[in-house]
Amino acid sequence: MTRRVATRSTRAACLAALLMVLVDPVSAQTQRDGQWLAVGLGAGLDQISCSICEGTPKSGIAGFVRFGGTITDRLLIGAEFDGWTRGEEEIRQYMGSLSAVALLYAGPEARFHLKGGIGAVGFRAAEDGDALTALTIGVTGGVGYDFPIRDNLSLTPFASLTLAPFASLKFNGELAEDGVTLGLLSGGLSLTWH
Repeated sequence: MTRRVATRSTRAACLAALLMVLVDPVSAQTQRDGQWLAVGLGAGLDQISCSICEGTPKSGIAGFVRFGGTITDRLLIGAEFDGWTRGEEEIRQYMGSLSAVALLYAGPEARFHLKGGIGAVGFRAAEDGDALTALTIGVTGGVGYDFPIRDNLSLTPFASLTLAPFASLKFNGELAEDGVTLGLLSGGLSLTWH
């Protein structure tokens, strides 16, 4: 009986210690220096404004991969690939961007950050061999908040908006419409390795 109680106490102590090591946001301090990598997954809403497009935003799966280097303990720069997709009946839609981005923190210990960047934005909707496509330049902005879970690892809720207001929409490679606006609003959770 005493041995069982001792074994349970030892297991409980080991489990508590493991949890404190894995998830201890109070003692864990994010170290911002050197290279870093972030991978995020969530949901997104697209918006395409053109005369032949449906006006309502469509929801789908969104995610990103971002990597780069640390300039100062407040400023990080890098490259980011955002993607979004959804399927409805026989139509599959994609939107994505490849951007140069900067992340700005208020201070060395700050966890909240702002993101801004510029890059290429693309869109494709395909059905039965026909495709609507667009490729243009756009801007991206967003916010995030790092919850350190290890010294070099953070869990970060994020929200991001990408806009490309001067796209040309093509149907099977032929120009269909100019002055199209592409937009993508996404949010979710990411892991960041510092």
